[in-house]
Amino acid sequence: MGAGQQLFFTPQEYFEGLIADIDNAQTTIVLEVYIFELGIVGNRLLEALERAAARRVKLQVLIDGVGSYRDGNAIATRLDTPECALRVFHPLPWDFGLYRRAFGSGRGLSRLLHSFASLNHRDHRKLCLIDGKIAWLGSYNITDDHFNYREAAGGDDYWHDTGLRVTGPVVDSLVTNFNQVWQRKTGSRSKRTLYFLSGGEIARRRRHKLQLLQVLGLACQRIWITNAYFNPTARLLRTLKVLARRGKSVRLIVPEHSDVVFFPLLARSYYADLLQAGIQVYEYDRRVLHSKTMVIDDQALVGSTNLNYRSLFHDRELDLLTDDSDVVSRLQSRFEQDVLDSTEITLRNPRKHPWLIRPLGWIARFLRYWL
Repeated sequence: MGAGQQLFFTPQEYFEGLIADIDNAQTTIVLEVYIFELGIVGNRLLEALERAAARRVKLQVLIDGVGSYRDGNAIATRLDTPECALRVFHPLPWDFGLYRRAFGSGRGLSRLLHSFASLNHRDHRKLCLIDGKIAWLGSYNITDDHFNYREAAGGDDYWHDTGLRVTGPVVDSLVTNFNQVWQRKTGSRSKRTLYFLSGGEIARRRRHKLQLLQVLGLACQRIWITNAYFNPTARLLRTLKVLARRGKSVRLIVPEHSDVVFFPLLARSYYADLLQAGIQVYEYDRRVLHSKTMVIDDQALVGSTNLNYRSLFHDRELDLLTDDSDVVSRLQSRFEQDVLDSTEITLRNPRKHPWLIRPLGWIARFLRYWL
């Protein structure tokens, strides 16, 4: 694989490339991920990390206490070597086996109270850094779900996700950002790169939201959004509507059906507002939609952030904004193909669902800060 930026739309290509880079690592590997499960792909990746540790490559692994709850202890046991430092971001209060690896402060009762207080704050980022020279990011978790291995023996039945492999100067900034996360430092605005948006502690999460709004507000021609869980803040919704009314091409692809059952109902509660403002809305159902991408004029945004309150207020997130012409062109082509594979929602032909279920979407709005 050469230098630059490369998009990946299938889990097979993404994980094959990632494992190949891990196997070629010389000095350091950083892995930060929300879900790490020991299925087919998880065991393959963990074996690659074990091989790297056997070569004396230094490992830093950060997994989330909720997303990686099922196999967190097994992963920690297998990576319990002098070459690997593994931390768990906010383990569940009753997951005592991971307390000594907890990504937090205090001991004993203090740590237990911290676990309860931090229960709703998760590390949703997906990042792998190889030798400080290569970065992998996007929306892929380490789980067979993205392959649908549990329902089918591989094949073409995989989730709609997007990954990005990056080399070049921006990797230095991603390394710095991860070090700030690892050391629990908030950093300063002046030290953060213009090339990516990173949500961390409360102040940084608010800054991430503001940065996203600033990027969108500067759009001159188009904002094409593909997002798995659409539950926008009032300010984000207002920004999109204002841009559409000014004649910008604002288009939104969301799932017709989701792995989180109630989310399509919640997204549909916004449709009338979006359509009346001139925003084009499409429901995609060819695959499980899990991507979080945007095409903004001649730029592309790829990462982990959902357009919901959880991502914008509670969770740590990571997205890369790039003007690489090949990345933008490929993401634009994919969006246009996804539109063809979707159902367009219009005011004359709204998405119909049983009237008894509609109130659930509005009930979910009242709970949206926690969703």
